[in-house]
Amino acid sequence: MSDATVILTDKRPEPPKADFAFYIDFQKGVGSPSRVFSATSDFIKACERLDKELVRSVDSNIETVLILEDIEAASLKTWLRNVLVATEDDGLKALDWKPLVGKYLVRAKYAILKWIDNEEGPKDLRSLGREIQLIASETDVRHLPDYSPPSPQTLIRAIEDFQGVKDRLAEGDHAAFISEDAEHSINISIRLSIEDIEQLAVKEIVQQQRQPLILAVKKPDYLGESMWEMRFGKRTISAKLADEDWLKRFQNREVDVRPGDSLRCEVDIDLLYGHDNEPIGERYTIVRVIEVLPNTFSQGSLF
Repeated sequence: MSDATVILTDKRPEPPKADFAFYIDFQKGVGSPSRVFSATSDFIKACERLDKELVRSVDSNIETVLILEDIEAASLKTWLRNVLVATEDDGLKALDWKPLVGKYLVRAKYAILKWIDNEEGPKDLRSLGREIQLIASETDVRHLPDYSPPSPQTLIRAIEDFQGVKDRLAEGDHAAFISEDAEHSINISIRLSIEDIEQLAVKEIVQQQRQPLILAVKKPDYLGESMWEMRFGKRTISAKLADEDWLKRFQNREVDVRPGDSLRCEVDIDLLYGHDNEPIGERYTIVRVIEVLPNTFSQGSLF
């Protein structure tokens, strides 16, 4: 057997070849253990969805895929890297664009996370969009000063996604976004409601009151503390049920509603428009439930 040599050193190992990491220092013995992995999974999904939108600001020919480089245990540190590809484009062939776009994606995430946690002064969604637009222009991939900012919908979705990651974690947990150039300690205690986030992008609300609709029930809210998940045609929507008398009867099991049933109801619809006068979202409020329509469809009735 050959002799082996062991060398002790106080130098930390080199980090893996990655663009950034999501770090969770979790409080042991507190809360559900799955929260750490759920928060990490949600963070990765949020980054994937955001990156696909962000690269469009640079060049529509670029596509990005997020890959896992390494996981460090004890606490949980997940290292991730963007793999960038482009279709045939003469403007990109003459430029080493991948490192530039990779840094842009990292810096844009950092800007959004820092914006969420900033408690100084009122939040301005347009200023966040302009900051990311400036970061995109610094890549100079197209050699043109026409980089577009991410849409308000993209920013709202990203903020909601990252807020959802915070909601997974327990008091006493710590999280951070780490890159080569910067590190941001995520403030888990700061909470932004979805309505507050949407309101930042809203210029005008067009109200349609007391609209008669039939909405299929996908997921009822049995506790009366959150939104009902409904199906309107082929779309899934969230609706607030504001008919308190009917809701009380439902919670007391005086009314039977099951997924697949429908509600004939009167609905207030708020159409949200952004500062570019484009629609950015809708809000549904069920103000009156007229009747429950049981799902009577069966496969046997087709034959």
